[in-house]
Amino acid sequence: MNDYLDVFEKFKDIKEIFDLCDDVQKLHEYYRTGQFQKMHEHIRALTIKYSLETLVWNTVNTQPPLTCEQAYINAENFLRAQGAKIITEKIFGYQSRLSPDEISFIESIIKPME
Repeated sequence: MNDYLDVFEKFKDIKEIFDLCDDVQKLHEYYRTGQFQKMHEHIRALTIKYSLETLVWNTVNTQPPLTCEQAYINAENFLRAQGAKIITEKIFGYQSRLSPDEISFIESIIKPME
């Protein structure tokens, strides 16, 4: 399950997931087009938006990114985990919208965070 956005988009009727998908797409666009300053600004905005979650993330991921690519990968992983957390914690019966493979994918993201 490489493109988690395909899974998350099944929940775009939920504002938090809609906004998260938008954040991921902006991150992808800035990185893909080499707009690294905008990407870093976007990542800084995400750390404010998800301040508590960022603190938790940084306690587990103690090695700060040193390159633009590492910052992108770290932010991508953070958003993937944040989306899975929102889906599993806030969307009652989320499994009914997903295939068995997609359920396994979402739950595999959550397991290491527990």
